[in-house]
Amino acid sequence: MKNSKFKIQNFRLLIGILLWALCVSAAFAQSTNQSFPTAVASNEISGTIRARDVGDARLTTYFYTFNGQQGDIFINVVTKNLDGDIDVFTAEGLRPLTKIRVYSDNPEGETGRVIYLRQPLKLILRVEGRTPTDEPATFRIKFAGSFQAVAATPETEEPKQPEVASNQDSDVRVNSVGTIIEVKPKATPTPAVARAENEEPKRRSEKNETEKPETAKREEPEETSDQRRPEVVVTDNLPEKRNEPESKVEEKIAENEAPKTTRTPRRRTNPRRSRTETPVETETKPAPPSEKKTAKIAPVDPAELTNIRLIVDFKDGRKIERPINEILRFGVDKGILTIIAKDGNIGRYTMLDILKITVE
Repeated sequence: MKNSKFKIQNFRLLIGILLWALCVSAAFAQSTNQSFPTAVASNEISGTIRARDVGDARLTTYFYTFNGQQGDIFINVVTKNLDGDIDVFTAEGLRPLTKIRVYSDNPEGETGRVIYLRQPLKLILRVEGRTPTDEPATFRIKFAGSFQAVAATPETEEPKQPEVASNQDSDVRVNSVGTIIEVKPKATPTPAVARAENEEPKRRSEKNETEKPETAKREEPEETSDQRRPEVVVTDNLPEKRNEPESKVEEKIAENEAPKTTRTPRRRTNPRRSRTETPVETETKPAPPSEKKTAKIAPVDPAELTNIRLIVDFKDGRKIERPINEILRFGVDKGILTIIAKDGNIGRYTMLDILKITVE
């Protein structure tokens, strides 16, 4: 009997620990990514929205997912110090189902909604808001009715952002607005470590210099006896230059050094034309512009225009119908239809609202 009681107590303790772990995971595992919402594993979720830095107007957003069967889903919301919205969407298509607006004017506000589903659907709950003070805002949401919990998904499904490391001499911490909060200088290395770091690049450069000639020797192909080019030795005697007289050589040098002069051809003068003659200026008269032939249109008698009407049909069903003899002018300018009547009335209508313009 004692062993059975001991087993029952251990079993109850184990169940209590599991329930506490589920509540803690539901409270702290809050997703801010709409593609990877937090699965609601129980009929109650709660969370906290911390205050942001001064000047940061962004809202904090959490996403949850749960299932709903056919029928009514009851949602009870209790908030404290929270200004924001609580929305419910369908997971497919993000069709909004309900919206709950909460304010922080009351110490603790409580409200609720009822959603009716015609068929089972997967839903997404979004909590979006901020706290107006420095104290954190809290919310607690309970579900009932045709609500169905979802099995918790591992946290590894949500992609994690890569960590950015800095190689600067100092570690600068900033807030969400960009204000510098703290500057942490890096620890200065000891003299022995600094000396070793300074000597290491010198060793690398010496090693590279020693390796370069060895690699160059390896890359150069060795010439064989067949590939070597034979040396050519000229043994023939060149012909000797004939001795020319010095006078001829001096004449050739003078001819080469003398500047070359170019003769300009003389213009032939016309003996028939005297110097007193003046050139005759000829004036060219421009041709007269060609006159375009335009056909003259005779005005129409107003009595003949009584049977002709201007009809304007609008997209909303309206209609304007007036005889042409009562209209002085009509036209379209910059998308606006203007109708000027003979009695002085002016009507302006946008072409976006007009369906058809006809003259019958």
